[in-house]
Amino acid sequence: METHSLWNEIVTWNMDYKSTILKIMNILGLLQKRYIKDPEHSKPTDEMIIDAGYPAETHTVVTDDGYILTLHRIPHDVGGTYNRTRPVVFLQHGLLSSSADWVVTGPGKALAFLLSDQGYDVWMGNYRGNTYSHHHVNKDIDKKTYWAFTWDEMAEHDLPTMLSHMMVVTGQDTFYYIGHSMGTLTYYTACNYHHWIQNATRLMVGYGAHTAVPHIISPVFKLLAYFANNLRWISDNFGVNKFLPSNWLIQWWASEVCTAEMITQGVCRNILFLVGGYNKNEMNNTMLPYLLGHVPAGTSVMNMLHYGQSVNTGAWAGFDFGSDQLNLRRWNSTRPPTYKYDVITAPVALFWGENDWLVVPEDEAALAGKLPNLVLNQRVDEDAYTHLDFLWGMHNMEKVYGPTMELMEKY
Repeated sequence: METHSLWNEIVTWNMDYKSTILKIMNILGLLQKRYIKDPEHSKPTDEMIIDAGYPAETHTVVTDDGYILTLHRIPHDVGGTYNRTRPVVFLQHGLLSSSADWVVTGPGKALAFLLSDQGYDVWMGNYRGNTYSHHHVNKDIDKKTYWAFTWDEMAEHDLPTMLSHMMVVTGQDTFYYIGHSMGTLTYYTACNYHHWIQNATRLMVGYGAHTAVPHIISPVFKLLAYFANNLRWISDNFGVNKFLPSNWLIQWWASEVCTAEMITQGVCRNILFLVGGYNKNEMNNTMLPYLLGHVPAGTSVMNMLHYGQSVNTGAWAGFDFGSDQLNLRRWNSTRPPTYKYDVITAPVALFWGENDWLVVPEDEAALAGKLPNLVLNQRVDEDAYTHLDFLWGMHNMEKVYGPTMELMEKY
C-alpha cells in the first residue's frame, strides 16, 4: 500500500507550535470573513429523517456524570405504524461522527432507513462532545472540565445510559447492536463495566471494529501518536480541549469547496483519504458536500490522544494521565486498567476492509482471535474497501448491509 503524497508533505512540517498556531489563527480569520452557513448540506439528523418521509423522534438523556446526550429514533417505516413487537436495533457512530452517518445517504442506501424498511425500531446514539450531545447539567462547567473525557467515559457512562433509555421506552429487554469504528470500541469496553449489556445483546455487528490499533497507517493518527505529548501541552496551555468540532469552518468547507462543479473536489477526497483511506469505487462525489456537512462532528483532544496511546503502546487500556497522582485520582491505581475480552459474551459479527487505514487487517485479526463468541469474520469483497466505506459506500447493500440483515434474522 503506497504512502499518500500528502503524508510526505506532513512529515516535513516545522513543528514550531507557537508559529504554527499563529498561522492557523490567521488562516481561520481570513476564512471566517467568507463564511456563509449552508443549512442544505448540514441538516440535523431528525430533519433528514422527516425529509425522507419517515417518522422521527428525538430523545434526551442525562448520564450519571451530568452529560446531556441526544438520541434519534425511527420507530417504524414509511406509511407504517408502530407496535412494541418490532425488534430494536441500536446504531452507534464512530470517532468524530454522529447519528447523521446512518441517514445522510438517504432512503434505499443509508442503513437506518434500510433497517426501518425491514421492520426494525431503529435507534441512533450520540456520544458526549459531538454535534448533538454538547451540553451538561452544570451550565457553569468550565471547558477544560467538560472536555476531560475519552472513550473510557463514553463506554462507562454514555452507552449504558442510552441503551437503558431505549429499553425502557420500547419495553424490550434485548436489542441488536451495530457499531462503526469507535462505536465498536466503546461497546467492547462497556462490556467490562456493565455485564447486563452483553447479556441483553442479541447480536453485535462491528464495522471497522477495533480495540487496540498499534499498526494504524492513517497519516492523521500516526501524526497524532508521534506528537501526543506536544498536543497535550497545547491542550493544557491554549485551552484547545475540543478537537475538530463541526463548526462554521467545516460547514464552509463542505458548502463552498466540495460542490460537484468545483475542481477542488479532489482536495475533499484527500481529506477523507487521510483520515480513513479513500476508495473511488465507493465514493459518490455528489454526496461529498453533505457528508462533510456533518463530519467531523466533534470530540475531545483527550479522546484523540487516547487513540494515540493505543498506537504507541499496542494496548487496549484506559487513558494514561501520565502521572501516578492523576491516575490514582481517576483509576484508583497508578496505572490505567487493561480491558478484558472474555467478558464480551454476546454473539459478535465483524466486517472488515482490506484497505482500512484505521483498522488494518493485522489489528482486526488480533481482535477477532480474542473474541469468545465470534460468529462471523467477514472481509468485504473489494480490495479497495476502506474505513469510511462502511457508512457511505455505494455498494453497501450487497456487500455489507444485506449480509448484516440476513444474519440478524438468525438471532
